[in-house]
Amino acid sequence: MSFVQIIKEVMLMATRESMNNLITEIKEKIESAKKELDETNRNGYDVDTDYTNAQTTLELAEAEIDHMNISANAQQREQLHRLHLQVSQVLNDMYLDQVDLDEYS
Repeated sequence: MSFVQIIKEVMLMATRESMNNLITEIKEKIESAKKELDETNRNGYDVDTDYTNAQTTLELAEAEIDHMNISANAQQREQLHRLHLQVSQVLNDMYLDQVDLDEYS
């Protein structure tokens, strides 16, 4: 195996590991945001800083997905797209619920 092949293999492994880490991190962020959303809906609380922080975290997650998409291969881009859809769905729910909560407060 040549030096160039070894470097390419190491870079591929690093990208794969980075991808797996990103997916795990963002799924955790999604779950955390869903809990905030559920708690706010269930208890009828006003939107607080935890809720807003969860939204901000998901918005930053979208930027991380976009950044990773630059160096992703086709299969990884598909995974990132599905992850983006999950983040977008939770964010949309949060935005709409925030409007509903503000309207009826």
